[in-house]
Amino acid sequence: MKALLTAALLAAWLPVAAQIRWTRIVPSPTVELRDPRSISVAADGLIYVADTGHQRVVAFDSSGTVVVETGGFGDAHGQFRWPRAVVADRGNAVWVLDYGNRRIEKFTRLLVYQGTLEIRIAGSDRANQPEALALSPQGDLFVYDRDRGKLLRYDPLFTLQAESGSGSGLQFISNVASMAFVPRRGLFWWERGGGAVRHADPLLNPAAALPLRISEGDVNLSSADTCLIIASMQTVLRVCAQDSPPDTLLTSGDLSGLGEFRTTAACLAGEVLYLLDKSAGAVYRVDYTSK
Repeated sequence: MKALLTAALLAAWLPVAAQIRWTRIVPSPTVELRDPRSISVAADGLIYVADTGHQRVVAFDSSGTVVVETGGFGDAHGQFRWPRAVVADRGNAVWVLDYGNRRIEKFTRLLVYQGTLEIRIAGSDRANQPEALALSPQGDLFVYDRDRGKLLRYDPLFTLQAESGSGSGLQFISNVASMAFVPRRGLFWWERGGGAVRHADPLLNPAAALPLRISEGDVNLSSADTCLIIASMQTVLRVCAQDSPPDTLLTSGDLSGLGEFRTTAACLAGEVLYLLDKSAGAVYRVDYTSK
């Protein structure tokens, strides 16, 4: 397999005394996933997955036992057409990017419907296409509007507060595939084909991009405290400061027992890393212990 990142990134450190132990959570007797695209862990430890192929969002505990789910193919609230992203905030809300229905829906932690956000432009009878989303601890929602190439920031009442992006120059934003909001640092996003992780402050004012390049493969971003988590195929990095090298949380060698495992998405909850592999429909828990 070709190098996923530059040599400098692959040289980033993992503490010598750390031992990595992984456990497969799903498939389990109560959970079977098909083409899952996104994973998020709530403050209480519930694991939420956008089970795209089954047109649902499912929440399960650390043993792989289903706690609650919602879905079914359709356009009623609580139904989906290819849900692509799920974000569980630190409070009592879960957000789902319902791609085929061109909307973002809000649920309680038990997946009871609470509201819908659609990007509506005056004079248009069709909602614009949301492509990626992220959430701040204060409940502000960040969305990429693919049709206009803009980043949008909404408050918890779905009122537009700020936007960024234009059709040309340094402000041009295109093909955003993943976003994450990091407290005290702002919004980070990855543009498919662009190779860089770009950055804006919480008000969407442009900031310096991260000094790293992604050479191949899709990238998934998430946040953990004030750090950014970057997952690319079989490598997971943690970036906690703009001017310091990233920590390597995981490389392909750490998962040698999993065969052709490829990371679709990852999230860090405390000292536990959760990995999603869409091709296998699997979720793994990775623990770091001292030798």
